[in-house]
Amino acid sequence: MHQTTRRGRRVLVAATTVATLALTGALAALPAQAAASTLGAAAQQSGRYYGAAITVGKMNDATYMGIVDREFDSIVAENEMKMDATEPNQNQFNFTNGDRIVNYALGKGKKVRGHTLAWHGQQPGWMQNMSGQALRNAMLNHVTRVATHYRGKIHSWDVVNEAFADDGRGSRRDSNLQRTGNDWIEAAFRAARAADPAAKLCYNDYNTDGVNAKSTAVYNMVRDFRSRGVPIDCVGFQSHLGTTVPGDYQANLRRFSDLGVDVQITELDIQQGSNQATAYRQVTQACLAVPRCTGITVWGVRDNDSWRTGTNPLLFDSAGNKKAAYTAVLDALNAAPPTQQPTQQPTQQPTQQPTQQPTQQPTQQPTQNPGTGVCQVTYRVPSQWPGGFTANVSVTNRGAALDGWTLTFAFPGNQTVQQAWNGVATQSGQQVTIRNADYNRSLPTGGTVEIGFNGGFSGSAKPLPTAFALNGVPCNGAAQPTATPTTQPTASPTTQPTATPTTGPTPTPTLPTGALPTSFRWSSSGALISPRSDASHTTASVKDPSVVFHDGKYHVFATVWANNGYNLMYTSFTDWSQASSAPHHYLDRTAIGTGYRAAPQVFWFEPQKLWYLVYQTGNGSYSTTTNIADPSSWSAPKNFYGSQPQIIRDNIGNGHWVDFWNVCDAQKCYLFSSDDNGHLYRSETTLASFPNGFTNTVIAMQDANRNRLFEAVNVYKVAGQQQYLMVHEAIGSDGRRWFRSWTAPQITGPWTDLADEESNPFARANNVSFPGGVWTNDISHGELVRRGVVDQTMEISPCKLEYLYQGLAPGSGGDYNSLPWRLGLLTQTNSTC
Repeated sequence: MHQTTRRGRRVLVAATTVATLALTGALAALPAQAAASTLGAAAQQSGRYYGAAITVGKMNDATYMGIVDREFDSIVAENEMKMDATEPNQNQFNFTNGDRIVNYALGKGKKVRGHTLAWHGQQPGWMQNMSGQALRNAMLNHVTRVATHYRGKIHSWDVVNEAFADDGRGSRRDSNLQRTGNDWIEAAFRAARAADPAAKLCYNDYNTDGVNAKSTAVYNMVRDFRSRGVPIDCVGFQSHLGTTVPGDYQANLRRFSDLGVDVQITELDIQQGSNQATAYRQVTQACLAVPRCTGITVWGVRDNDSWRTGTNPLLFDSAGNKKAAYTAVLDALNAAPPTQQPTQQPTQQPTQQPTQQPTQQPTQQPTQNPGTGVCQVTYRVPSQWPGGFTANVSVTNRGAALDGWTLTFAFPGNQTVQQAWNGVATQSGQQVTIRNADYNRSLPTGGTVEIGFNGGFSGSAKPLPTAFALNGVPCNGAAQPTATPTTQPTASPTTQPTATPTTGPTPTPTLPTGALPTSFRWSSSGALISPRSDASHTTASVKDPSVVFHDGKYHVFATVWANNGYNLMYTSFTDWSQASSAPHHYLDRTAIGTGYRAAPQVFWFEPQKLWYLVYQTGNGSYSTTTNIADPSSWSAPKNFYGSQPQIIRDNIGNGHWVDFWNVCDAQKCYLFSSDDNGHLYRSETTLASFPNGFTNTVIAMQDANRNRLFEAVNVYKVAGQQQYLMVHEAIGSDGRRWFRSWTAPQITGPWTDLADEESNPFARANNVSFPGGVWTNDISHGELVRRGVVDQTMEISPCKLEYLYQGLAPGSGGDYNSLPWRLGLLTQTNSTC
């Protein structure tokens, strides 16, 4: 911690409360279940997480990271995402250390808590010297910019931290932020919701662990926010405790949860003494007894890592050994009743889909009519409240490249711009002018810049601007109608759609058939699709393609490494000769959002008349649309699993849960995934239940040599045959990527070797010719081109196969994430039909 004196006051108050914790709700007579061996795995059995605060400065400590890797399924940055760390100078943001922690956690399949967006403590010097409206605007800008940067990556944000005083009266803390107006907390939550609609938004404080004047003041604020539709989803209880736990600890958690918010124990540490293990067990049991207590985070890893020097308040001693408190927590977690799969999905599905549908689908409508002018503008209002709103403006340059840009428009009502980001805004009367920021002045042909601002108005809601100009030249664009507030959804869930799609496949044709050969020969194109940067994306690689040929076009979805993170890209064209010049559409600009998204698979799901895009986010996730040709129309991500299945946690080792692949037969759908550790997993659900209900996860295939069964599985139905083809990526003896293959009479196997050795591969450099010259020695993650049949059956013709893959220039080296992967096409040269 940077400021231990501020935190020291917390423990003094907590330590004065000496009582025995009274637990209500029996936890003794519980169903039998296999005991988990780590904290994260044990917590997941009841649908919770168990996390830890970590710091970049110790990520090279092998003992420290070994504990973090093994024990915790949620991570929070101790200091690296606070205000002084992320915005050391006004409007100059530094996410380096925060990104390192977030990317590590997501890469390991762990949740991430964000801490903290707005706080009177650890403010940078420039902010400490501000006051009034200037400070309010700076705070809102900080909230927006940081939450936007991490959009889609954060499970829960501590939006506001420690805003109440320790005066015994429940007063607000007298801070510079409080002096900007009593509504500053509300304003921060609204800005956070607009910046990251999917994250849980939390208020976080200390000395609120029992029922007292301070916790009651927080309770009253949360109740008021809920009654007025202010977006607050959870309350964090830091729980820096002395040697005992307040006797009304559980009752306090429950009264907050009764307001309809989640509760989380966010910074737990307990002073060492003869009662430490008992106290840790009591806190754990209290959380387990409150259904809306979603998880626990301890504030550090080992005792010598703690900010509470000398009190040894954590679960591991300074040498990294488990303490008695660790065993007490693990036993309590293992004693909790497991969360049943059928009860999870009904609670998730109705709450997520209706709230996303009203706000996201309308915002995509204008982009379907791009116009023919020099620019295309989409103006959206994703969030509105009495007297205020958030606007997002997307500007695409359809003219010559610009070195410096100015967007102008006029409000039709009395709206005012109060604070903007990604541009410098001024206003004269109703006329608004937004000029480029220093970092985004270049706007190439086809490039897009995303601008946003918070605004105000008086009276009733006002019409939106409809006429825009870029550098004085009129744009063709459409204004977006004001979005329906997400707190009052009116849309119906989309899992059982009845609308007829406008761009669905025609009736399924009969594909040519024949026998698969026992060995394969291929001819490769050169690199067809290469990384392409734009005004807001610095792109190093394009990889992991998924492709269908539909409605006269190839539709390609791929992973990109851009701006030091993974996300998705879409491109389309009528012929492979156009692939290199076709526009790239970055899907982080859509409801799919920013954050870790990778390894897409696209298909048409005929029972629901919907396109599905499956991808990895640390979980298996998906989005849907009725129009594959409109990249802006995809829905926000939803997860297939409530948590990582136990069998994967037991076998993944130091691998990663990656590369999800869906394939269905007439009765069931199957979801495959890999772990980079020699295991291929398969889950199943009924065709009628898809995309919900995936269960019965098993190891479908395994290899003691992890490199021989690495990742990137494909499973296809062979047209005209009672046969399925599986293709799986391996790492060869030379370190190069290649593909093995098997066949089976049904999706569940048994699988028989087809071409699965380096001397007889499905696809490897030694069975591929390069007429234009060898440009890669790696034949890596890709897909067979599907045409004619593009639905959930994954049916392919065995005649003259085509495989879109990722390749890498020989001699490329360095960090794997930034390797310059490009896409090429294999065409089979020894077809048997």
